[in-house]
Amino acid sequence: MKFRWSLFIAFLTCATVPVFAAAPESFVLNGLKVIVKQNTTTDIISAVMCYRGGAAVLTSREAGIEKFALAVAVKASEQYPKEKLNATLERMNTTIGSSVSADYSTIDLQCVKQYFDTSWNVFADVILHPAVTKEDVELERQQLLSQLKQTHDNPDSYLDELGRRAFYTDHPYQTDANGEEATVASFTPEQLKAYLAKRTSSTQLLLIVVGNVTRDRVEKLVKASFGSLPAGVFAAPVLPAVNHDETSVKFVYRNLPTNYIEGYFSAPSLNADDYYAMAAAGAVLQYRLFEEVRTKRSLSYAPAGGIGRNFSNYGFIYVTALKPDTTLKVMMAELKKMARQKISTEELRNTVNTFITTYYLRNETNRSQANILARYELSGAGYQAADKLIDDIKKVTPDDIQNACKKYIKNLQFVIIGNSESLEIKDLVF
Repeated sequence: MKFRWSLFIAFLTCATVPVFAAAPESFVLNGLKVIVKQNTTTDIISAVMCYRGGAAVLTSREAGIEKFALAVAVKASEQYPKEKLNATLERMNTTIGSSVSADYSTIDLQCVKQYFDTSWNVFADVILHPAVTKEDVELERQQLLSQLKQTHDNPDSYLDELGRRAFYTDHPYQTDANGEEATVASFTPEQLKAYLAKRTSSTQLLLIVVGNVTRDRVEKLVKASFGSLPAGVFAAPVLPAVNHDETSVKFVYRNLPTNYIEGYFSAPSLNADDYYAMAAAGAVLQYRLFEEVRTKRSLSYAPAGGIGRNFSNYGFIYVTALKPDTTLKVMMAELKKMARQKISTEELRNTVNTFITTYYLRNETNRSQANILARYELSGAGYQAADKLIDDIKKVTPDDIQNACKKYIKNLQFVIIGNSESLEIKDLVF
């Protein structure tokens, strides 16, 4: 069973809604945009440096280079060699890490207010002056290669990879941000260091700081650390929406005790007018699939449905099933119902309440609040839209949901890993 960030847990009970921080504000210094959200209720401070573009800025020969380079960068810098860096962070209980996605990558800092200045110095130095030693490169290379090999051994991970390739055909997302075994094996320390230097310019970066710190303090630190960054030139990658003309099925034979199945359809991005209608539709779909497939018929332990979070977005249904024919017919019936019948006012109200509760629970930490500000800003919706999310989801009507489903849920692209070849494509056509 896989976890999806976009699924809204239908059985969450009501929780006390946390008091969020003050409204975020922003400034631009030498081309670098900085968003600050002060939160005086906690002494934890999170800073996230985002590298714009993600997989979409990579060529096929560069697959995985950003993930590789950032993972090595946070291990040591010129001012903080590996042992000194580790000892310094451990003494302060500070963490510095990296991540990649289809749309952007990050180096992130989490620390307590007491050690913010010292932690910031380490954070800035790994961004500006990464050591990229041969030892760290080789260690990280082996870890990345091991992860890639495990992806093919894990049916869920392999299903995701195959599904991405099938859905995003001839699209910038075709390049895998996690890399390929051949590319990861080929990168040299010199290539990684050159790549980081190329990506470290103010127009390619976005900095988010959330925590018990003032804007003035952040502005002084940013000016001291990043005020001399070259501006560079960055053109945001064009990310066309995906629209397939017909249903397709890709089958991969594996002698497994069950069949792993996922079907993808187009979905709006965060900056689209009908995003919240489709997000609500995804929550309704998840609940209905759970009820019909698991609760009523016991066809699968883990049916799922919802929408993703890519800037060029997708929706999905997912299931592991011993009887894929029967299970998928039930799931397809629920998809068709979403487009042909309006949901009731009561079901919508319950869905919205669950959506809001889940949103607050998932965004209690400063780190998660920094993430959502980054995603809204980089998607083109603007970071201010994150504070309007609750109001926007409350405005969704049953008509909005039905119209969104009619627009987007069609021509699914299926990937199946397993040992059942009896599926008829006619049963999967929406």
